[in-house]
Amino acid sequence: MGLEWQKIIQSLNFTIIANWINFGILVAVLSWLLYRPAKEFIEKRREKIKSRIDQAKEREKSAAELKEERLDELKSAREERKEIINQAEKEAAEVVEEGRKKAKEEARRIIEQAKAEAKQEKEKAREEVEEEYVNLSLLGAEKILRREIDEEDQRRFLDSLLEEIQSEEIDLQ
Repeated sequence: MGLEWQKIIQSLNFTIIANWINFGILVAVLSWLLYRPAKEFIEKRREKIKSRIDQAKEREKSAAELKEERLDELKSAREERKEIINQAEKEAAEVVEEGRKKAKEEARRIIEQAKAEAKQEKEKAREEVEEEYVNLSLLGAEKILRREIDEEDQRRFLDSLLEEIQSEEIDLQ
């Protein structure tokens, strides 16, 4: 029995060593067949993922810059809008003020025109009253004179009056 165990142990040692050698060969073959291509695939994948991350970071950076640009543009557009509104309000106030001035000027002109027309009407009415008064006076004087002056005196008076009027017309020309 002792020999048998010894043979079994020796055979076990040889089997273990052979298994370890087979395992080493298997690992070397698998490493050569699978590990290197897998390592290369993983490395390529790592590079691809890294480049995508870098691109994403770059896009994020450009998006942040674009956002800043848009915010600046929005701010300047708001300022421009505010400036335009202020300018429009200022122009509207100027237009209103100019309209007021024109309205006041037009009202003043209308009042002056009305005063001038009223003065003309007053003058015309005064002249008409004077003319009527003169006509009435002449009519009254004629009636009085007809009673007191005979026809010959009246003729002399009218002739002298006619000569006087004609001489005044010559002087005026």
